[in-house]
Amino acid sequence: MLQGLLKYDVKVLMALKEAIGGSKQFFEWLAGSGYPELAAFSNFLQDDIEAEQWLVQHRYHWLGILSHAIDGDPRSRKWMHEKMHPANLMFALSCTGDEKALSWLKFMHLDILLILAKEVSQLRQKQEMDTVFPYKMRF
Repeated sequence: MLQGLLKYDVKVLMALKEAIGGSKQFFEWLAGSGYPELAAFSNFLQDDIEAEQWLVQHRYHWLGILSHAIDGDPRSRKWMHEKMHPANLMFALSCTGDEKALSWLKFMHLDILLILAKEVSQLRQKQEMDTVFPYKMRF
């Protein structure tokens, strides 16, 4: 069973949180400090298709699947349920506000995944708002 996000130190995951939030400094730190997969993951969460391709080419497909699971893809969620440590699926579900998943992460004292889920949730809300305003729509 793949550990997924749990294999990373809390400090690394905090850097990921900052990169997801748009910090170029933390993105570059991840990319240059041995965590290019997390840098790519942060970009893929921001709809960078090239980042997904990089993840697949470098055998970090599970991060791409995690992103798809966050987006609600049932096949990705099933794969995560079968192949990954349960915390990863609970994280994906928490990013969408699933109360049971949030409670599970709290019960398991996985505060860092709660913090990451909140950051991803805020990113998703911002992305949704960007599509509402015509002057920000991408064509």
